Amino acid sequence: MGERKKILLVEDELDFAKMVKIRLESLGYEVSIAGDAYSGTQAIIKSTPDLIILDLMMPAGGGFSILERIRSIPAKATIPVVILTGKTIDQALKEQAETYGVSAIFSKPYDSVQFVQKIKTLLMS
Repeated sequence: MGERKKILLVEDELDFAKMVKIRLESLGYEVSIAGDAYSGTQAIIKSTPDLIILDLMMPAGGGFSILERIRSIPAKATIPVVILTGKTIDQALKEQAETYGVSAIFSKPYDSVQFVQKIKTLLMS
């Protein structure tokens, strides 16, 4: 078996983050958690995760500030990003996410089957 795929989960609700981490680790992924936008950005710069799961509303800048920063770094610009947010997903949000090349958006509470399927699909390539 190859090296485990690395996922960075940027989420300020720690209990929720732990629940998602446990679910994804049970599928064989290596998951790290960053609790705010600043530490999330630092984690992406220090190591290159295979996929980023991003909350939009959190301390030290929101999810879109992270996206703006990493999309401007050529070596990090193509990392797939899945948004997992408490915000209502409306057309404006979809368009903003599309601008940053987001692969998928899920709202909390999320459908774990669809969510996991999307993660698996994105990490297959």
